Amino acid sequence: MKFKFVILFLGISLSTVSLAHEGHSETSLKSIHGGIVKKTSNAFIEILQEDGKIEIFVTGHDYKNIIVPKLAFSATAQTKTKSIPLVLLVENDHYIVANDLKNEKHFKLNIVLRKSGKEEKTSFALENQ
Repeated sequence: MKFKFVILFLGISLSTVSLAHEGHSETSLKSIHGGIVKKTSNAFIEILQEDGKIEIFVTGHDYKNIIVPKLAFSATAQTKTKSIPLVLLVENDHYIVANDLKNEKHFKLNIVLRKSGKEEKTSFALENQ
């Protein structure tokens, strides 16, 4: 009798856990450039970090690039001890971080996106190898 109760309890527990997380995973977001993607209410923000270079791509929910002049965009790098305002350069259809962050082992890239009068914030935990 106890064995049946344990099996029933485990079955119910595991099924509710799997249902609770359905559709909420950010890992299911489509990466166009091979980076890390986060969704805001107006856009997808993708970070591509390679060889000390950080690129930021902003696309609409239709996966088309949002034209840069329509955005007000800012970013900071937050370390344990300081906040570094980042200089963002426009390159074709995306941004490049001009600051040299190679000496920062771990940092949080904080992004503020303003589009159509709406301000949205997101952040990415990054590290240099």
